[in-house]
Amino acid sequence: MDKNNNKNIINLLSAGHFITDAYSGFLNPIMPFIAAHIGISMTMAAILISISNLTSSLSQPFFGFIADKWQRRFFIFWGMLTAGIFLSFLGLANNIYILILCLFLGHMGVAFYHPQATSLVSYYSKDSINGKEMSIFIASGTFGFALGPAISSSIAELLGLNKLPFACIFGIIFAFVLLNKIPKISEISISKPNISLILATKKIFSHKAVSVLVAASIVKSFVVSSFNIILPFYWKTINFNVSKIGIILFAFMMAGAFGVISSPYFEKRLGIKKLFYLSLASVTPLGLVFYFTHGEGIIGIISFILIGYVSFLAVPVNMSLAQKLMPEFKSMISGFIGGFSWGVIGLVLPLITHIAQYIGILNILLIMTFIPLFFSYFIKYIPEREEC
Repeated sequence: MDKNNNKNIINLLSAGHFITDAYSGFLNPIMPFIAAHIGISMTMAAILISISNLTSSLSQPFFGFIADKWQRRFFIFWGMLTAGIFLSFLGLANNIYILILCLFLGHMGVAFYHPQATSLVSYYSKDSINGKEMSIFIASGTFGFALGPAISSSIAELLGLNKLPFACIFGIIFAFVLLNKIPKISEISISKPNISLILATKKIFSHKAVSVLVAASIVKSFVVSSFNIILPFYWKTINFNVSKIGIILFAFMMAGAFGVISSPYFEKRLGIKKLFYLSLASVTPLGLVFYFTHGEGIIGIISFILIGYVSFLAVPVNMSLAQKLMPEFKSMISGFIGGFSWGVIGLVLPLITHIAQYIGILNILLIMTFIPLFFSYFIKYIPEREEC
């Protein structure tokens, strides 16, 4: 395979990841206005968001399995097209049924894109374990997700919410660019599983190292989601305004993107296991700093942003290593690590927020920062690069 051509394909897939995840970030800042327009409560709006996000995340392993079996570009093209159109058309939702339709189909599009695109990045990077190419791909999505709210809120504020559908133009154009530039999967040599979904799932989780890698992704998602969702409620109680909270959360996600980008640098110098130890164990002391500074002041905010950085530090290696260990299930593994892990957290977060009401937000977050430290014990079960 031509090295420059491979690089161009990875860059295209990464740009597609940026655009798709930017669409997935459209909803949060405009949802209060949509809810007011169609006359639904904040609770109902939150339920709809949770259901659509869970559906998207938990379905990714299934779509990954189908992508591995079909060997088509179907999911890349239609994923971006569907996400771009329906998440942009949220701005025209004038009743709850149109809103549900746009949310469901839009997030299905996001779920379509990720598993197969991630699988192809692994293939065209020649299964590199240090994750250099994968880091570019994942960081692109993280940047997109961080910028999505700024894009949708800016369009809504400057042009009006009903002009948001014009944003779908970028997704439509780029979907056809990908269809034209990405080679047909049937023309390249990718192993294809010949077993059922249930047996494939059992096989994946019977592999001890891959199971640990999926669990590590869940732990990372647990920390990131908890801090992202719960902390704004705490900051509001200590009189942080909405702009300040938004800027801090944006910095948190951007730090995560830079953590993804710097992952290959640390893996090359530390090795896979030490990189995971650094990513997991660093959360605890940073969490302690955040707790004892009460989550405010320059030191408290910096510690929060650094939690975002270290939490994402091993993400590319996590994905690349798991796909290297079980190459016949690349798309499906991407669905578990990149999607399913976030969905699992969505199921337990209501319980976490309920507990936080009784023991305090800072206290529950402090407890959660010890989970990565305890989990780091299991990193001994994953191999180093030379052992693969």
